Amino acid sequence: MVAVTVATMAEADAAFALLASFFEEEGFHTTAADLHRNLEAFLVDESCWVALAWLDGRAVGLATASTARSTEDGLLAEMQDLYVLPEARRAGVARALVDAALDWSRKRGCGGMEVVLTPEGEAAHSLSDFYAKLGFEATGRTIHAHRLGQA
Repeated sequence: MVAVTVATMAEADAAFALLASFFEEEGFHTTAADLHRNLEAFLVDESCWVALAWLDGRAVGLATASTARSTEDGLLAEMQDLYVLPEARRAGVARALVDAALDWSRKRGCGGMEVVLTPEGEAAHSLSDFYAKLGFEATGRTIHAHRLGQA
């Protein structure tokens, strides 16, 4: 049975290990130092959420989410990261993490939750099919990003 818990600072190392595996598997280029710093900020920010999924006492999955206000939707949540170790996939871990993220979002008063799918994630894991089964719908919108340097 999968258990999902909200991660604490004491579990930062376990969460970091899962995030590092995720970023390596998907080819993201965030440095380990930046990833660790960003994770610690998530763990102490009330507008953010980090959860761990456990099987047999071992952390096998992680999800992160954050909230932001928009004039269009009010308070909106975004699933930032969702990762399950390869050996724990197809055991309901990802679904349990998404369900927990949706529950967290509802309790915070969010009007919805969004998730950004990368082309690589779609090609490797058919993520649009997975999220569609959980009630997510494609919006047709495209994300354009402008990276800001550190001031």
